[in-house]
Amino acid sequence: MDTVVVRVPATIANLGSGFDAIGLALSWHNEVRIERASEGISISATGPGAESLARDETNLVARALRSVIGEDMPLGINQLIAIPNGRGFGSSAAAVVSGLVAGRALGGTNDTDEQLLAKAISFEGHADNVAPCLLGGITVSTAASTIRIEPPASIRPLVCIAPHAMPTDVARAALPNEVPRSHAVANLGRASLLVAALSQGRSDVLMDATEDLLHQPPRFELMPASGALVRALRDAGVPAFLAGAGPSVGALVDAGGAGDAEKAARALAPEGWEVRLESIDPQGARTVAER
Repeated sequence: MDTVVVRVPATIANLGSGFDAIGLALSWHNEVRIERASEGISISATGPGAESLARDETNLVARALRSVIGEDMPLGINQLIAIPNGRGFGSSAAAVVSGLVAGRALGGTNDTDEQLLAKAISFEGHADNVAPCLLGGITVSTAASTIRIEPPASIRPLVCIAPHAMPTDVARAALPNEVPRSHAVANLGRASLLVAALSQGRSDVLMDATEDLLHQPPRFELMPASGALVRALRDAGVPAFLAGAGPSVGALVDAGGAGDAEKAARALAPEGWEVRLESIDPQGARTVAER
């Protein structure tokens, strides 16, 4: 095989209460074309944030690819980017997973999804974005295990895309080292409820299940517009939360009332924010062309 094209979804991690543990894949994708070259490595990219991507072996797609096929194969990499960097939709996870999946196809390796997931976690540090990006649907992860949940037809994700980026490391640095026991207990119950709700398609409990006391309050201090939008949407009955580490905002809404939730979000989102009603991608990363 000389050429492979891989498509990978955007993701939302945390979903409010499921900090560093729960994530889902969106039907919104990057595409990467990788081919054998005559020498060295060449990298091109188009789309939002393309100008900031490395054009050498430090490129994240290239690094992930090399971890599967080794350092010797000359490569040409073309990235078609739809997922904006630093907005809370797993852009780095998409880069890592695309490189790993392309490497498996191009190198003809026998790596399983479980082995690729372990590699992806070694790049990202945790599974909440890479697991749904690779496997599709909804995923629940610990440091040692991941379980995939088939997405329910009764629930749809709604996203409000911030016009500016927030580096994930900055958002993580804002988190306290300790939290009150009462907050930890409340989040434990709500994260458990969220898993049950997503497994059973119970949109009626999503307001309770997505409420968070651990990571969002300190991040809202860094992102006051995001915090104000989350609170306004929740006051309007929309189960909203930070998309990953922010600054964008996500929500999980009943499919039957998704249009009304989208209208509320458009009315409440600050100027310059993009509102999109999405679907959950059940497939995750996939090879769409080989030659």
